[in-house]
Amino acid sequence: MKSHHQVALSVLTLCISQQLYAQTNVNEADALLDVQASTELTSNSAANSSSDETPNVTLDTINVTAKARTGTALAQKISEMPAVTQVITESEIQMQATGNRTTGDILAQLIPSLGTSSGSTSNYGTTMHGRPVQFLLNGVPLSGSRSLSRELNSIDTSQLERVEVLSGATSIYGAGASGGLINLVTKSLVGYGPIRQTRVGVSSSRDFDSDSFGYNVGQTLGYGGERAYGRLDVDYETKGGKFDSKGDRVSPDVNQTDQQDTESLSVNGSLGIELTDTQRLDLAATYYKDKQDTDYGPDYGDNLQVLLKPKDAPPSLKAIDGANVENQPYTEKSSVNLNYSDDDFVGSGSSLSVTGYYRDEKGRFYPSGKDFPEQAGEVWVANGLTDESTLKKLLGGAVVVTQSEADIEVMGLRAAMQTETEIAGKNTLFSYGVDVERENSEQTYYGQDLNIFLASNGLTAQTNGLTYNGGPDTTIDKWGAFVNADVDLTDKWHTSAGVRYQKLKSETDTFTPIYEQLLEEYFNNPAISNISDAYGIDYQAGDVEKGNTDHDKVLFNLGTSYQITPKDQLFANFSQGLDTADIQRALRDVRAGFVVNSDNVQPIATNNYEFGWQGKHGDTAARLSGFYNESDKVVRFTDSYTVEVVDTDERVYGVEGSLTHDLSDQWQVGGSVAYTRGQYDYNGDWLELDAVRLTPLKGTAFAQYNFDEGSNIRLQALAVGGDDRASKDQQKDPDSSALPVTGYMTLDVLGQVEMPVGRVGYGVYNLLNKDYLTVYHQTTYGDLNRLPAAGTTYGLSYTVDY
Repeated sequence: MKSHHQVALSVLTLCISQQLYAQTNVNEADALLDVQASTELTSNSAANSSSDETPNVTLDTINVTAKARTGTALAQKISEMPAVTQVITESEIQMQATGNRTTGDILAQLIPSLGTSSGSTSNYGTTMHGRPVQFLLNGVPLSGSRSLSRELNSIDTSQLERVEVLSGATSIYGAGASGGLINLVTKSLVGYGPIRQTRVGVSSSRDFDSDSFGYNVGQTLGYGGERAYGRLDVDYETKGGKFDSKGDRVSPDVNQTDQQDTESLSVNGSLGIELTDTQRLDLAATYYKDKQDTDYGPDYGDNLQVLLKPKDAPPSLKAIDGANVENQPYTEKSSVNLNYSDDDFVGSGSSLSVTGYYRDEKGRFYPSGKDFPEQAGEVWVANGLTDESTLKKLLGGAVVVTQSEADIEVMGLRAAMQTETEIAGKNTLFSYGVDVERENSEQTYYGQDLNIFLASNGLTAQTNGLTYNGGPDTTIDKWGAFVNADVDLTDKWHTSAGVRYQKLKSETDTFTPIYEQLLEEYFNNPAISNISDAYGIDYQAGDVEKGNTDHDKVLFNLGTSYQITPKDQLFANFSQGLDTADIQRALRDVRAGFVVNSDNVQPIATNNYEFGWQGKHGDTAARLSGFYNESDKVVRFTDSYTVEVVDTDERVYGVEGSLTHDLSDQWQVGGSVAYTRGQYDYNGDWLELDAVRLTPLKGTAFAQYNFDEGSNIRLQALAVGGDDRASKDQQKDPDSSALPVTGYMTLDVLGQVEMPVGRVGYGVYNLLNKDYLTVYHQTTYGDLNRLPAAGTTYGLSYTVDY
């Protein structure tokens, strides 16, 4: 890795030296405010499960009463929605975040129904209840119609205050949330006076290989006054290579990219001012960038046989030294949102929230080969060439090496109000408002010099000046209006109902599909142009004309809960979600003449049903729920990795549960389980959905010991069940790409030690050095993606507030 290890070590030494001499006396007022803020946060964690009070169960309000000024784009914080499922607190995140753990790793451990972490840069295939998840950052959507599947690669985990999880859709949000919402809330609360925090950490593989070492350094500065506040968090991190359980370096992920040998910078800033006793203005901004800088590439085998003849040459999956990629993969994101709120709008007692937001995301992928023998063969055969041996020789040249880059820009405005009133003597809270959003996206493939790529056996990638369209430049407009009512029917019976009108419009520019461009180049290549001329082939790339789509739908949600005893509650929910197909991605592989209109590109509406029980008896808290959802369309990758929207029925169902128990004042144990199945209708047969769509059987367990002085140690497990039903079932479907899943289990030991000055965090992940593949690496793309997970890794961190 070409990272500046000496610079990182110098910065680490400087920060540690600074903190050894940091003042240890904290202003009493600051300490009091810190205690108040932390105790006001309600948590579902085992650490807080010892209370004998009636629990805040699923359909009751989970109050986050600290004034977390994050410029949220909600009429109410997600954590105050009656259907909220879970709030993951800062302390829970903090314990899990030591070392090079990603946001995806942490959430997979703590959210029962969420898919497992991919082990790469991508969160592709990460679903809840078999449906897409709407990821948000401070209430601003990270997920759009066009997704790079890097939503969880948006902020350093040390900058998160909490994560709010909502199962299923809600009228307050529209498209993209049929599986649920996950809102990443960054830190903003500062109290009165100055705050300062310094963070340093290191990570390594089991064998302490120098190429595996990573470092992170972070600093927080903030100041809170009586009417205004400001905060700035900056974190820099370098990550080393990934080594499997045998100690071998893992090959790069050439499909979705990974985070080996990356440097990242994450910035979180917030400013706020109380204009009056009821009016407030908040500004939140984030910036994140990571870029790979590696000397290692994939092993394509002798003479690139893994690429050219994949069935005859399985890959070694080893990382090969000597790679020289001109433009290395990266992710860059920035977001800004400005929120105005008034808790007593024009003296009416209603609260108003108006938020404007902007988000820009850029991403570059690893160079990879792309062949098109099927498309080229169709042209040869249509023009009279049918000799198989001749075709085989000619089609060997139907290959190109490209590197993809994408840019997505989103801006939006949301206005919402809340009014408390009484209807027939029942306390009622109305939430209502409108929102508009525009999303612009473009994606380009940059051609790489094929001769240089071949001569280096795939280790050197240099641009050749050619570009290809990764679909049309696309503009998508969304606007909606919603109203939601929360009613206390009795002191034990609560209900919530809402309706949303959602409109989706898209416009696509005229573009030349990538296969059209490739075929024109291929048939005009001097190496074969004399043969194509002999067969009268003068291939000219055709276009897909500009088009537009226009859809709208009314969506409903209805939920209720009943406190059957002081310690038990039943709940039920119905909600509807609307997901837009990734139009740009879906149109990437079409051929000339395809017509873009509302009939050819349709959104997917989903009906969600959930029911369950949650309660707390003594030192035991538990939750059990079942769910069922259905839709009349399916979005899937085919066996050739193209995307299609299939007009067929689909159903998903399952059960999930969680339990925590306090053995004593110090010991807590607990766990969770989630089981999901689903099928789609194929010519009258219900075929199993695969693990790309559905999280396989997943279970977690933990045992934690809390020391009196604030230190703790935790042993945790994550297990995934094996399943081959979809791969067997989908043999009836020639376009399917389902693969079997082999189950696995990992163990981690992690904890925190309170020091006289500061706090030390530690983690040993994959404690038993298990040899396994993540679900993502088992079920997506070809054999080059069958990459092993990391073996045992270590993390150590030091944090001090002063």
